[in-house]
Amino acid sequence: MPKRHFLPPRADSPLPWLPWGYSLILPIALVGLVGTLLYSLIASGEAGPSDDPGGELVAQTLATERPADVATQPSGNATTVPAGAPTQPAPQPEPTIQASPAAADGPVEGVVTGADGDPLQGARITNGQVLVVTGADGMFQLGDERFDPGAGVRISASGYHDWAGSMSELGSRSEVVLEPQPINALYLNPNMSGTDEDIDRFIDIINTTSANAVVIDIKEEIIYYDSQVELFVDAGTVRPIMDLAAVLQKFHDNGIYTIARLVVFKDGLVAQANPDMAVLNNVTGDLWRDDNGVAWVNPMVHALWDANADLAVEAAGYGFDEIQYDYVRFPTDGDFATMDFGLENTQENRENSIEGFLAQAREALLPTGARQSADVFGYTLLVDDDLGIGQNFPNVAEYVDYISPMIYPSHWPDGSLAVDGHPNDFPYETIEISMRKAGEKLDGDMLRVRPWLQDFNYFDLMPYGDDEVRAQIEAVENSGASGWMLWDPNNRYHPGGLDPDPSGATPGAATPEAGTPQPGTPVARRRWLRRVQDCYA
Repeated sequence: MPKRHFLPPRADSPLPWLPWGYSLILPIALVGLVGTLLYSLIASGEAGPSDDPGGELVAQTLATERPADVATQPSGNATTVPAGAPTQPAPQPEPTIQASPAAADGPVEGVVTGADGDPLQGARITNGQVLVVTGADGMFQLGDERFDPGAGVRISASGYHDWAGSMSELGSRSEVVLEPQPINALYLNPNMSGTDEDIDRFIDIINTTSANAVVIDIKEEIIYYDSQVELFVDAGTVRPIMDLAAVLQKFHDNGIYTIARLVVFKDGLVAQANPDMAVLNNVTGDLWRDDNGVAWVNPMVHALWDANADLAVEAAGYGFDEIQYDYVRFPTDGDFATMDFGLENTQENRENSIEGFLAQAREALLPTGARQSADVFGYTLLVDDDLGIGQNFPNVAEYVDYISPMIYPSHWPDGSLAVDGHPNDFPYETIEISMRKAGEKLDGDMLRVRPWLQDFNYFDLMPYGDDEVRAQIEAVENSGASGWMLWDPNNRYHPGGLDPDPSGATPGAATPEAGTPQPGTPVARRRWLRRVQDCYA
């Protein structure tokens, strides 16, 4: 490459000590720099209306920043969890806007306690946009500017009635006391109990016993009310068989807590209409099917999370107090080797799918005030993994207000529990073992547990009646759980097994004949305890 030459210094150069080229460039650069500095100084004296240095940057940062989700701190400090943080910068406030009372007086602080005065850990304080969770000391602090003083605030905790009021109301008190709320429900199958007479029968049972709630199917492949959620409308699965608004109004007029049961991933009709959202067979390329020939949608597909969360929000809009997810899991039977989910079928991916859906659905429900629950296999109480279906008991519990293990005694295999025979023959003992294991999984947080109990007969096993129903309920109540739910797909319940006094304890089991230990009796319990000590010590 040829060398580059500069003219030598000359006396008539602008800067004689430099070569000619540099002597021209440097003065021009200096003039430009000085001009820029002068302009900046002049412009700095023309501040905007707020004269708040850095104010706009702070506003933008607060509006767009999305802090990482943080679990409740064991130290007792409340934590703030974002819910639907805005993605656009907030507009700069006008100078005439007065500071809110919350901003003027400082953060709103307080403690959430139960009626016994003990602080409640894990209580949720929200205005529908921001969520604060109390620590072990029950304390909370609301200092976020998104808590409008005039907006509504709701405080909830598993096993308790909600507190609802305004931000200003909350700021006027230092303690919020929540009253206990056991939820004892009957399952209503609209295919079996769809008439006005059927609804009245449920209301009569609930009004005259310790039951106080009802679980109503809204989706089990077919959606039983006039849903407008696009995915299900397009799939042709919206086939109304009930006037949902009228049904809910009737229950609410009687002060009955309402729970929507929503089957999530066992959805063969949507799978057939949308093969791209289904579990596929990696050999044939067709839909994968379980042992009963049922196709499943793919729990790893986020579009399905969206649609089912939308359905939950829609149902909450009708007035349901709680949304309960069933079949929120992966398949349990069929040729697992041929299942194709698009991602590797690992425990991590399965758990992330189930917990990811529950997290998304809970955030979507936050503005509605409805609670969220999930049904899980009873066997999840006995294992430390996800049972191969994505249901890890303590992990799922983190994303719901209530976790509902399906602990029907008839469904435990012979020899699976420490009882003297088939678990179906030992309703009290079977439920007591199950509740004990649930408490161990959740470090004693039994108020988050509300199990499904059996009020049906199962093939040739011992039939169930008043005494068997009563024995199961007694075991649940003795465990400190938040309540119970009775399942009978035919809706033929045994009111005699329920306490007729809503404020009283469930009566003990019927007196057995001499020499015949029965479920729930002291003799049977002592025998069960010996077996438990041998097996679980």
